[in-house]
Amino acid sequence: MEQRELAGWHREIMRRLVAVSLTDVKVNHPVVAGALEKVFKALNRPVLPIRWAKDGQDAQALIARAGVISEVDDVKVNPGTFRSGFIRKQDNWRNALDEALTAAQSGVLQFVIELICGGSEFEYRTKHGHASVWCTAGNALEFAARAAAECAWAHEYYETESRFRQYDISGFEKDWFPFVDAYEAGLWLFWLTGSEVIALSRPIVQLNGQQVHSEDGAAVRWPEGEEEYFVINGVRVTRVIIETPAGELDPRLILHERNAAVRREIVRKIGIERVCRGLNAQCVDRQGDYELLMLDLHDERARPFLKMKDPSRGIYHIEGVAPECETVASALAWRNDTHVPPAVLT
Repeated sequence: MEQRELAGWHREIMRRLVAVSLTDVKVNHPVVAGALEKVFKALNRPVLPIRWAKDGQDAQALIARAGVISEVDDVKVNPGTFRSGFIRKQDNWRNALDEALTAAQSGVLQFVIELICGGSEFEYRTKHGHASVWCTAGNALEFAARAAAECAWAHEYYETESRFRQYDISGFEKDWFPFVDAYEAGLWLFWLTGSEVIALSRPIVQLNGQQVHSEDGAAVRWPEGEEEYFVINGVRVTRVIIETPAGELDPRLILHERNAAVRREIVRKIGIERVCRGLNAQCVDRQGDYELLMLDLHDERARPFLKMKDPSRGIYHIEGVAPECETVASALAWRNDTHVPPAVLT
């Protein structure tokens, strides 16, 4: 590769990454196999056959049976073999990498990993067992984004640093560019075992803008798998909440839901007024967009709940507050200075 080609390659890789659809996945198995074969040859490693997982849970099961250990260098491409691309610390390289990942909606796919693991990014990175599987996966998108970052970095430094002209730019595309082909052809995550590659395709994801969202079915699924996740406005909910018509959902669902974000989505779907009617709400104090409501918990008790408006979303939701709260002011003070989470309703 000549220096003058670098800027063009960067633009081309970015164009291809942006063009990849997360809502329509068709895996081209021969292209993925050919791309990984190029990677293995560049690394002087034997070419391994590929076993495709049907979905995230199937990938975990395959890895468990294969006995893959969870140390990064043992289960994915050794970063040390990639001509030092992994250790770029210059701002322009990091910025180019982040730009490529953002353009390709990597945050959506990160969210999918958290769904599979049943927790936040912190939890899946720190838990043992299945969580460690996802920390040790090779990520075709991340490697493809590194291809864009390498081109941007090399082009700028070739132009501005005379010492950089000793750097051999004639071969690093063999390390990085195959991942652009592989990701474009449907590969997302992969694990190396002693005898094969376990591969997982990109999921089919329903989006509202940049947010995972579907009001009439699964928001995340795989083309050939059975695993499904139900998400509205970036919040995972149950199948019942999604598939039950709003008019048939019982407002008392919020009394048994401890997650405030899920309660908010239940209220959003049912409608705040019907929730209040269904729970015999009595307003005992009002202050701006806040109301302190007494709700009938259907256990011979009435408890205070704070009704509030989310200014960023323009929607109302309600949270339980301490039994002694009698005004909006006292409820806000309790909510902002307590060790008891508002999700605790009883």
